[in-house]
Amino acid sequence: MLIGARPLWVLSGLCAGAASIAVRARRWVQLLRPVAGVAMGDALSSTAIGAGAAALLPLRLGEIVRPALLARRSSIRFSAALSSVVLERLFDMLFVVLCFLGLSLVYPLPETARLAARGLGLAVAGVFVVLIAVQRRRDTSDRWIRAILARLPASLATRLRPATGGLLDGFRGLGDPYTVVAVCGWSACLWAAIALVFLSSIVALDIAVPLGPAMLASVVIVAAAVVLPQAPGSVGTWQAGCVIALGLFGVPSDLAVGYSVLTWILSMTINVGAAGFFLVRDGLSLRDLVSRPEVS
Repeated sequence: MLIGARPLWVLSGLCAGAASIAVRARRWVQLLRPVAGVAMGDALSSTAIGAGAAALLPLRLGEIVRPALLARRSSIRFSAALSSVVLERLFDMLFVVLCFLGLSLVYPLPETARLAARGLGLAVAGVFVVLIAVQRRRDTSDRWIRAILARLPASLATRLRPATGGLLDGFRGLGDPYTVVAVCGWSACLWAAIALVFLSSIVALDIAVPLGPAMLASVVIVAAAVVLPQAPGSVGTWQAGCVIALGLFGVPSDLAVGYSVLTWILSMTINVGAAGFFLVRDGLSLRDLVSRPEVS
């Protein structure tokens, strides 16, 4: 099945995947702008290596690699870089919900799924409201954190205290309207690139489905399937998400499995390949990736 895939569309999927890494890095630079100036080259290298680590390490431990690398090669603190990654994930969840709502407009979905999307959307919106309030009332937030730390064992509080300011700094972009609008724009570009990977795979395998709805279903369901900590490479959950997505359109299971394998191969090829390129270019070893970052 995969042997018969159209090569130009497979190449298109690879290009879209590569573009998603570059766009994710550019969005990160924009998100960190109120905290510290970060060079695009440093953000791109850290993002690519982090994506490869996230693909290969279990339980999404690779997510820590990206902020750790950026903290080593720039003036930003690890805690601020780490909290900015959390903020990125919130923007990603927001756009996944928007994709789901777009899918619901063009394809009939079960009411339970619609209710779940609304609930997730409200939850994400609630977290944004809390973080915005934290930024607008920074003095109050600092007092609350000091009060919490005071209740912890002295040794633990001493280790955590330097990191708390950096964690709040990572959310500073929410206090800048220009940054929020720019990050939303880059997020739209990012998810468009991700969607193109799925679209290219559908066309490459000549799967007879409505392209727009099937593409959106793949984006939403696969994103939901891989969001929690799991096996390296999201093996199993990625494939299950693709099969469920195409199952909505009556695609036979064997063809849906082939589609899941192709999209997974494209994702792994881009993530691991880009990580390998930047590891060699930057002269980094695997030991460098797992060395303990400074908590500050």
